[in-house]
Amino acid sequence: MTAAEAIEELLARGLTKSELAACSGISRSLLDGYLSGRIQPSVAQLARLGASVGLQLDLAWSSAVPERVPVWARPNDAMHATPLTVRQRAEVLERVVDMGMALPRRQQRALRFPPFRTIRAGGAR
Repeated sequence: MTAAEAIEELLARGLTKSELAACSGISRSLLDGYLSGRIQPSVAQLARLGASVGLQLDLAWSSAVPERVPVWARPNDAMHATPLTVRQRAEVLERVVDMGMALPRRQQRALRFPPFRTIRAGGAR
């Protein structure tokens, strides 16, 4: 909810802008600025506006980033239905890991390092 929406909600209780401004001690022009979104009120000013109509401001933290829910896709109808439970998802993951382990691997060769140079006091030679 934006500050403008919160103030609109206060006005919906039956007060005019002038009455709300007079009750809260906030000027009408400042109130118009809040409603248009040109300026943002402080938390204290929002609390004053609410207190003028008998409401208490209650703040709570909420996530600014929407929670990401994984989307399961079935490219064709021959695929199994989307796994829903944690156990079903774990079984799918186990099958994928098993398939990855079954893939052929190249043999590891020994690492070869370039020859080291000797550095003498006075510079490299």
